[in-house]
Amino acid sequence: MRRQYQQFPKRQRGAVAVVVGITILVLIGMIGLALDMGQMFVNKTELQNAADACALAAARELDGNADALVRADAAGVKVGASNRVGFQMAAVALTAGDISYSEQLSPNSTYKTSAASTPADAKKARFAMCQVKRSNIKMWFMGVRGFGDQTVAAYAVATLAPSQSTCAVPIGMCQMPGGSAPTFGLIVGQWYSGKFSSGTPSTTGSYNWIDFNPNNGGGANEIKDLLAGPGQCDLPAVGAPVGQQGEIAATTDAWNTRFGIYKGAYKIGDIALAPPDFTGVAYTKAGLGSADATTWPNPPIENAYSGAPSSGTTPNYQAAKTARTPYQSADPAGVVPGNSDGGRSIASAAELTQYGSQRRVALAPIVDCEALAGTNPQTVPLQGYACVLLLGPIKGPEDVVMEYLGEPNASGSPCSSFGLAGGTAGPLVPVLVQ
Repeated sequence: MRRQYQQFPKRQRGAVAVVVGITILVLIGMIGLALDMGQMFVNKTELQNAADACALAAARELDGNADALVRADAAGVKVGASNRVGFQMAAVALTAGDISYSEQLSPNSTYKTSAASTPADAKKARFAMCQVKRSNIKMWFMGVRGFGDQTVAAYAVATLAPSQSTCAVPIGMCQMPGGSAPTFGLIVGQWYSGKFSSGTPSTTGSYNWIDFNPNNGGGANEIKDLLAGPGQCDLPAVGAPVGQQGEIAATTDAWNTRFGIYKGAYKIGDIALAPPDFTGVAYTKAGLGSADATTWPNPPIENAYSGAPSSGTTPNYQAAKTARTPYQSADPAGVVPGNSDGGRSIASAAELTQYGSQRRVALAPIVDCEALAGTNPQTVPLQGYACVLLLGPIKGPEDVVMEYLGEPNASGSPCSSFGLAGGTAGPLVPVLVQ
């Protein structure tokens, strides 16, 4: 018995070391699995961010025009590829072949790339899908257990949906005689002059500048701030009283910042505070406002937004925006008279690229201009909102000319919004649906 008692510990010697060794291997395996799975999760999150950004940017361009998919591809690739993956160490690989489109929210296999789409498909496309992936992801620990390189993928689908709120420019579009909601007699592609009132503005005081909150006493300074800034974002409801008395000539410099033209209180050095549009190209006609030249001869429906002039080489707004083209050096609107008025600075293509945003396609309030001209103080009920293109810089309020682009909440409306999706009547904004 003594011999057996003495030999028992000898038979157990080293057992703890074996258990500890096995435990360490298991722990290392669990840690390795956690780290490798964590690496893949991070890559998946980064790819999803890129897919979301790509889809939202592409959907923003689906406005029903024939070149919508070309613009959507360019926007999706540029925005999506600006993201990074692999703990932000590598660029996301994204091409136009990774973006596809559909008229309806449908199974992924039914989406078509722009290369496989017809012009009719481009006009009907309403949903943009972006698919991104990263291959050859090395396994840090699980590779020793036979796991090879892994691939992670992500996709997103976006469309345009009505927003809860948006921002508007403080200049009224006139309801046409006999016109009623929703277009109020306005015709898509037609130009409308800003000197709308039925009488002489100097006697009626009507230049159709709009104070959205006429009781707050903001006046001219408020309107200038709205023009140089994002616009009026807390919009009153249809039927609310709006209006503004007087010419307010000082608003011209604020208006012109949207075309990349800076004068007086608006300095090119402060371009980030009063950003321009992506292009300053002006669309003018001799005799319309103070236009000194005709840059867009195309009566009766002008469509400077996406059409073509009957003669001349001026690019439409879409093409000028893509090329980041500055205001014409020939000064067709006659707003750059040298240094006699303190000088003007015109934003360059590089500055339009760096600071530009969609500042010329905007929301404008629709009002009864004849009623506005005959009131004192000047307030009339707000009739509705229009999507418009601001056509050119101005010398004074009487020069304001805008192109009507349609109802802001219509399918394919080019109006952008600072608001959130989820409304019922606001301008369309890109929103993720998958």
